Amino acid sequence: MKNLLVSIIVRTKNESFWIGKCLHEIHNQLYKNFEVIVVDNSSSDKTIPIIKKNFKKIKIVKYKSKFFLPGKALNLGINKSKGSLIAMISGHCIPKDKFWLKNLVKNLNNKKIAGVYGRQEPLDISEPDDVRDLIYLFGKDRKIQTKEPFFHNANSMIRKDLWKNSKFDENTKHIEDRLWAQKQIDKGLKIIYEPLASVFHYHGVNHRENLSRVSRISNILTTQQSIKKKFKLVCIIPILNPLKLNGDYIVKNLLKDLLKIKKINKIFIVCNDKNLQSEIKNKNIIFLKRNKQIEKDYLGSDYVLKKIYIDKIKKRYRPSHILAIEEIYLFRPKNFFQKLIKNIDDNFVSLVPICQIKKNNIWRKNTNGELNSIYKTTLPTPILKNPIYQEVKGLGVITKSSNFKDNGRESPNTKFFEVDTKYSFKLDSFIKKYLKF
Repeated sequence: MKNLLVSIIVRTKNESFWIGKCLHEIHNQLYKNFEVIVVDNSSSDKTIPIIKKNFKKIKIVKYKSKFFLPGKALNLGINKSKGSLIAMISGHCIPKDKFWLKNLVKNLNNKKIAGVYGRQEPLDISEPDDVRDLIYLFGKDRKIQTKEPFFHNANSMIRKDLWKNSKFDENTKHIEDRLWAQKQIDKGLKIIYEPLASVFHYHGVNHRENLSRVSRISNILTTQQSIKKKFKLVCIIPILNPLKLNGDYIVKNLLKDLLKIKKINKIFIVCNDKNLQSEIKNKNIIFLKRNKQIEKDYLGSDYVLKKIYIDKIKKRYRPSHILAIEEIYLFRPKNFFQKLIKNIDDNFVSLVPICQIKKNNIWRKNTNGELNSIYKTTLPTPILKNPIYQEVKGLGVITKSSNFKDNGRESPNTKFFEVDTKYSFKLDSFIKKYLKF
């Protein structure tokens, strides 16, 4: 097949958490001949500002109808497209690797193929029933469908010439993709399922059922997919701009504690600061360069951590566990890291420090804009039977590498390690500016 232009249609509705990651991975594809069109359904968050600031060449089309109809939104975007192939992806889906687009395109060499849809894999922060559904529904074997019309536009590609004669149904609220696929199969054409064209998809595709039951099923499925490794722990410390206190780098004291622990195989500092690098010389400490692509604020720390791990650590060092630390947490309990390592439990994916929220009442705003009390610290201690906790990941989180490569530190299968509330203090941007760090 020639290097055809692909128009990638991305549907969005308040996707500020996901859209930067989605578009970032799209622009990292090996197949380069594409345009991106975002069809936005009246987002009220930072979705559009993120796109305009970081992806200036992307065309944004506004969906203005009162009621959202998926087929109508897709047709609106495709009408603005120039490509002869149309790829479709949800704004909260993230291409798994740089071969995603190439693996979709290669399936449309044959004119008897109407469309191709790819695999959807859960994240470790996905709900248990979503994990179960996605693993069952999107398997590892490629399929050629001549009778089954299943098709999914969260991750798919079609030929535009077919779409011109058979557009997506603009009246249905759901399954516009399957209705379109059925029409193509009725014409004698085929649908391909290509598992190599994979995306991460936070949401599932079905309604939730018994949570305890599906939790057990999803744990079985994900456990079967993992291979137990010999214990090998490495540490990653991402630093954008190293901080100094009383003329010395804060991270130095942190490194002194870490170097005492024999179970830590290597310490990786992700930082481009040459002055810091010149002051720290140890065979067990390795500096890794942070390239400009992963300095974007919309990516988030977990995305940066997993990209560094995949690109620079995974194949060469092959660790079983990752200890991720943030330098902006100045205080830790005595022997914190030793105790954390002792608490590693192979039945859990992550080990995360938490602390109790004691000082502030917590309120939640409902759909009417009213504030409802969730938790009140002003009540007497005996009444507070169910205390509220917060994660303090920056102190140090240990995660299995099998999970880290896909989700960073995030996991629903987590063991918690409680610390005193005072250790939740960190040097956020306001404090750093105020104290002139």
